[in-house]
Amino acid sequence: MIINLKELTALFPLLILIASVVIVMLYIAYKRNHFIIFLLSIFGLIITLFSLCFLFSNVPIDVTSLFHITKYSILYISIILISSIATCIFSYRWLLNYPFNKEEFYLLLLLSTLGSICLTISSHMSSMFISIELMSLPIFGLIGYSNYVKYSLEASFKYLILSSISSAFLLLGIAWIYAISGNLSISYINHVLLFASSNEKLVLLFGILMVLVSFLFKLSLVPFHLWTSDIYQGTPSSILSFFSVSGKVALFSVLLNIFSYKSIINNEILYFIISLVSIFSILFGNLMAIFQSNIKRFFGYSSISHLGYLLIILLVLKNSYVFSLETTFIYLFNYLFINIAYFGVIHFFSNSSNDIDTISSYKGLFWSQPLLSSIFTIVLLSLAGIPMTLGFIGKFYILSIIIKHHLWLIGFIFIFGTILGIYGYFRLIINLYLKSSDKLLNSQIISNICISNLSKILILFSGIILLILGLYPNPLIYLIKLTE
Repeated sequence: MIINLKELTALFPLLILIASVVIVMLYIAYKRNHFIIFLLSIFGLIITLFSLCFLFSNVPIDVTSLFHITKYSILYISIILISSIATCIFSYRWLLNYPFNKEEFYLLLLLSTLGSICLTISSHMSSMFISIELMSLPIFGLIGYSNYVKYSLEASFKYLILSSISSAFLLLGIAWIYAISGNLSISYINHVLLFASSNEKLVLLFGILMVLVSFLFKLSLVPFHLWTSDIYQGTPSSILSFFSVSGKVALFSVLLNIFSYKSIINNEILYFIISLVSIFSILFGNLMAIFQSNIKRFFGYSSISHLGYLLIILLVLKNSYVFSLETTFIYLFNYLFINIAYFGVIHFFSNSSNDIDTISSYKGLFWSQPLLSSIFTIVLLSLAGIPMTLGFIGKFYILSIIIKHHLWLIGFIFIFGTILGIYGYFRLIINLYLKSSDKLLNSQIISNICISNLSKILILFSGIILLILGLYPNPLIYLIKLTE
């Protein structure tokens, strides 16, 4: 396999990240120093992020038959990298009081980031499978990193088991596809599907369906969602923003790639399955979130409904390809900063042995932390899709897709789900402004606060982004237009 200079340039961000992994690994072997490893990790991620700027003139480009890089994939990679940088910043203070080895945390994070980026640009089933495993395996370690905390090992073990089942479905699907196509390139599978006999088409569609089931498992969509809330509850808040963003962005970008081919999305069975999954995810996610008393479980169920909204985009991909990609990026960009601010606030009241994660603990937060409560309110309003927040812009785009393509049943579910969601989010907002007795805000817990100024700036910045781009989204829309 020969790679020319242009392809090598396109792989430059990946090479920087791989070099960062190797440097961090060697430094850990040579000498353990938490601060130096933190600096090396965050420096590597920032350099990788800036190196993306040099790719715009070279894309779209195929790097061998394994990877295909487009301008949109650059945007998705930037979301993953920003999420990783935020996780490094949040985790530094959290790890200071961690009683065991701290440095491997950053190594796991960098490896998982590398897997997510490779997955985002995968155009071949083999690179897709390897990337998913590279992304998932370090996450087992990250979820169970605080293994002495209640529910942590349980969450890690559950994710391990369910991820293995998901990988089994993926391998099964790949095997069925290869049996007919003899090639695992996604574009070639589309070509075979166009000209195959009806029996061969059935086998191919079964294989694609198995691959889709694997993705639905990983995206925690209904009916493969049962693990989600337990894993959110058992995972430390400093890791949750990364867990919730990077994998889902990478997986959804690959789904967009697969379903951009007409022979796949034109299939009525796949269309029907995606419609059902979207409808039940929106309803179930919003409904279950209302009954939660744990703030992390609440977000777990809320994330199911938001991915249900995103699935609507797949249904119209064949007719409005560019507009669908725009909508996806706006929605995921909003989701990134919601996650950073939401879990950043929970992290504010956490330490390495305990997260304050019951909703009642946040009662009356406004009266002692007005700025923090205001940011949390903006985040919840953006999740609900209330005007003057970026969440509203994302939902407005999806609603315009629904109206334009006459998806009336899904439109009704979208509105009903949004109303249920608003009830759940306003329950949390009202809780912040009630007079408290209270547990959380007493001096004992405030003394446990472990957060650096950098983390505070990050939370504040995320809240401002959600508000400013909600009022004036033109810079974000202009950025997307540059990729067309």
